[in-house]
Amino acid sequence: MDTRGNHEQQIGTGLTAADGRGLIYAATHNEPHAGHWRGPREARGEGPRLTQAPRRDDLGWLGPVQALDKDELTVRMDRLLTSVMADVATVQDPEQFVCKQPAEVGPVPRLDAVDAWLDRFPESRKDHALTRDLYRAAAEGNWLARVQVYTLLAERPARDNSTAYRTIQLMEWLQQHGIGALHGIVGATLTGRHHFDGEAPTPAITASDMFAALHHSYPAQHKVGLALSRSDDPALAAVGRKMIDCAAGALPAYARMYGSPDLVATAP
Repeated sequence: MDTRGNHEQQIGTGLTAADGRGLIYAATHNEPHAGHWRGPREARGEGPRLTQAPRRDDLGWLGPVQALDKDELTVRMDRLLTSVMADVATVQDPEQFVCKQPAEVGPVPRLDAVDAWLDRFPESRKDHALTRDLYRAAAEGNWLARVQVYTLLAERPARDNSTAYRTIQLMEWLQQHGIGALHGIVGATLTGRHHFDGEAPTPAITASDMFAALHHSYPAQHKVGLALSRSDDPALAAVGRKMIDCAAGALPAYARMYGSPDLVATAP
């Protein structure tokens, strides 16, 4: 059954160059209106807010920091955002969804550190030991940890060009490795939305939400899955239930956030 037309009716465009670039540039350049770059405050695993940014260069694994001025950073961010928007424009039919566990997506050393971080959220954002372990997991190649670190950087305006450069580097790494959490977080920020936390009516899903869900963002899978599970189209409803189960089964912390996979699978 071809449901592409049906699901496209449920998805907004999500990202626009004119509306989005100013917000990202403001954050990158630490301009007066940079406070608009907040990211999802209650992302349930994709956007905890830190009271203080780490003082050390815990992102040294990204390589050296180049000396770039404001205009050069603007050009680099513009190129990255254009690439992210191009990715979202290729969003696929949701019936092509394939559930993958974290280890099937990429390396996950110190996965227990990520699970502990998510399990203690939002208190974990003030816990220096949990934050230190999260950064160590990211440094060792854990892709889920790198998603969490990116959201910490995106939560607040960059305090200097070095921090802005590190943020762009990490965004580039996520984009190059096909990690859809980047697209979901950027899309939510550019459209002024917060990630769905399960405590309010399901909002309309966007192309960036769908891209994120199809590219291993478990919070996006939960959000999109809830929307699709209510579809009158049996095929889309089945995909929605599959996404919900996938998100809940990815980590013990996600199971506690999104409910038991067995219970969710039978929910109306």
